[in-house]
Amino acid sequence: MRNVPTVCVRETTDSVIKFQEQRSIIRFLNDKRLNYKKIQVDGCALHEGLKCDKMLCSADEREEHYVELKGSDVPHAIDQLRQTIIKLGEYDDKRRSYVVCTKVAPKISTLIQRAKAEFRKKYNSDLQIKETPLEVILK
Repeated sequence: MRNVPTVCVRETTDSVIKFQEQRSIIRFLNDKRLNYKKIQVDGCALHEGLKCDKMLCSADEREEHYVELKGSDVPHAIDQLRQTIIKLGEYDDKRRSYVVCTKVAPKISTLIQRAKAEFRKKYNSDLQIKETPLEVILK
């Protein structure tokens, strides 16, 4: 991750690393209790333009998880993830992106499929768009 002030980063070895905004929740299951960095992106690491809410990085920063917690505006959430990867992404060894929302409308399934393909090709990132709560196993 590039140019993130230390005040925006909190190190953790918690077995469950949780991010929540309103009713949207993502939990990263850290069974091995490895060292990770929780980053407050929106309003701390980035103040201007589109940006996602949170980020989780491995201690060596080679593993990046971008998180946008939303109500239902999935297209806007995808744009926020794109911009954050462009601004903060440094290594693409293991990059994952998540939109966690309270409701995913079926009518946007084509948009979601295109976005997943774009993220794989352009940003070397898997993109998951799921309804809350989402659990992700860290390996």
